Amino acid sequence: MRNFFKLILIFLIIFFSLLSSLTLFSAAALYRYSNSSVDDELIDLLLANGSVEFYRYEFVDREQRLGEAVLIEDALINGGNKHEYVSYDMIPQNLIDAFVSIEDKRFWQHGGIDYLRSGKAVLNYIFSGQKSFGGSTITQQLVKNLTGNDEYLIKRKITEAFSAINLERSYDKTQILEMYLNVINLANGCRGIGAAARFYFSKNVSDLNLREAAAIAAITNNPSKYDPIKHPEENRKRREVVLNCMLKLGYISHSEYEEAYSSELELNIEDKSDGINSWYIDTVIEDVITDLALKYGITRKTASLLLYKGGYRIYTLMDKDIQETVEKYYSDITNFPKNGDGRAPQSSMIIMDPYTGDILGIAGGVGKKKGNRLLNFATDSKRPSGSAIKPLSVYAPGIEKGLINWSTIISDSPIYNGDSTTPPWPANANRKYSGDVTIEYAVKHSLNTVAVKVLHSIGNSYSYNFLKNKLGIISLNPQNDIGDASLALGQHSVGISLRELVSGYTIFENGIYSPSRTYSKVTDMNGKIILDNTKNQVPVISAENAAIMTKLLQGVVDDGTAKDQITLTNICEAAGKTGTTQYNFDKYFVGYTPTLLAGVWQGYELPESLSFTGINYATKIWNDIMCEIYENMSFEKGELKFIIPDSVKHLSYDPITGLFPNEHSDPNQLLNGWYNVKVQ
Repeated sequence: MRNFFKLILIFLIIFFSLLSSLTLFSAAALYRYSNSSVDDELIDLLLANGSVEFYRYEFVDREQRLGEAVLIEDALINGGNKHEYVSYDMIPQNLIDAFVSIEDKRFWQHGGIDYLRSGKAVLNYIFSGQKSFGGSTITQQLVKNLTGNDEYLIKRKITEAFSAINLERSYDKTQILEMYLNVINLANGCRGIGAAARFYFSKNVSDLNLREAAAIAAITNNPSKYDPIKHPEENRKRREVVLNCMLKLGYISHSEYEEAYSSELELNIEDKSDGINSWYIDTVIEDVITDLALKYGITRKTASLLLYKGGYRIYTLMDKDIQETVEKYYSDITNFPKNGDGRAPQSSMIIMDPYTGDILGIAGGVGKKKGNRLLNFATDSKRPSGSAIKPLSVYAPGIEKGLINWSTIISDSPIYNGDSTTPPWPANANRKYSGDVTIEYAVKHSLNTVAVKVLHSIGNSYSYNFLKNKLGIISLNPQNDIGDASLALGQHSVGISLRELVSGYTIFENGIYSPSRTYSKVTDMNGKIILDNTKNQVPVISAENAAIMTKLLQGVVDDGTAKDQITLTNICEAAGKTGTTQYNFDKYFVGYTPTLLAGVWQGYELPESLSFTGINYATKIWNDIMCEIYENMSFEKGELKFIIPDSVKHLSYDPITGLFPNEHSDPNQLLNGWYNVKVQ
């Protein structure tokens, strides 16, 4: 018996020791989350209210940022998009009561957490096997909507709970409810009650009747299920639940309940007649939303709300004349070829200042633009880049590492000779091989064989990291895009955007990578800077090697794969690279002059062959638009030339060896190339 009591005593000691440890551990864990809160600056921005204005600069000196900001009068932040912030004093009592009744009955009494409701939710979670706790108060839902925190459920709930408690200590109930009602998802792209009232009933929120208020409140629980347009019967059922809750809580009388319950809901869907923004303004909006979300650690939906009602002043980097030229050309469908079925392929274009990364003009699709924030083929769409990637992935890093130069000799021959079932690989576009060739010849004629062999000499990992880490081409996949086909031939696993591709070419003016950007800064109505979009320009290759790459790419334009389509060289010097992907699904031309850099993509939204065009039409589009831009500029023809550093010399080489001439070289056979004498 004595041993039995001893065992019991030992068990109790161990049990209470473990319980104490668990209690201390739980207390420590809870303390760690007790300071969780929503960023005060984010709340201040959300509570601000004002119209957004867009500006462009009329630069005297773009590189030094000398110029005057001019209002873009036709840029509309609400153009076709459903965002409309409503202050608390404009919200009818019935709508407030409807949301409180169905979402958080004890909202006016609790301090951020409804402990009774949370307790029930925890028991349901434990005993019913539900995958979520539920039981969130309006304040907790506001925290979730603002932060977008979707981490592991228990951790998120704890963080969310403490954030809600701290939020209620800082803001009164009306402010919390106002914010909540303006951020919730109410289906069909409506964020907040203002947008929903306008979209579903073509009314101001203040004019909603009880039935309409209940219909909007009904959506919140499951926007896709209770959408009054797509699922009117489900919305009706949920609406009746809302009205019942309001009646039980004493918010409405029985007669008011009967009237709202028995009458039909009449939708009056808003006919969107707002203005349609340019492709440029669309891109600015997307960029600002992305940067706001990153800065404040919030969802893009919340960042979108901040942008649409925050009274910001957005200073874009658009060149008015260039944007108008691009949009005019792209809106005219007759500028584009059609296949046998009469369907024109899609296309996109970006024009940049290569020295600053400023995007000056954008076209995201062909034809007259019919909406806002549509799929933009210049920024959103990701496609294989074909041979247009070679200067970035192969030749620039190869020259920078000193592994190749202008006249390095490499055999234009397959790596794999093939057999009875498999053809030689890689194959050139013309399915021919030329034997020993120089780098200059390989670049000019876009030889796939040489590109792969140079890639092998610099290393696939080096090439991949060069693209991703030095040139900002982040769409590449470290597992699937490390191979020869992706890096040397541009057959990426998913693809990259035209914006990423063109931005990489900024290194060829002076060796410095200039990340692309559409705006310089965003301020509030008082001039306080919200976003400073100063980009760090990074030296990637030497100015000498950039100049040599430019001379190589001039060869593409003057006597290579682009020569039959480019006439801009009658006005100024130009360099660039064509690109064609497998099965002729995509065509590219990325080219630049001493002052502008531009890229064009062409292809169908659902890929199909472009063989019917007979030419690389992207090159023609590039040339048409660039010629028009330069013809409207005031300068002497032939005046604009690429800057070549003094240490880059035009020297003779022996085409047999690829080396500088010696006593055995035939002087009558010598050719000329460009070399960096700094490293000779």
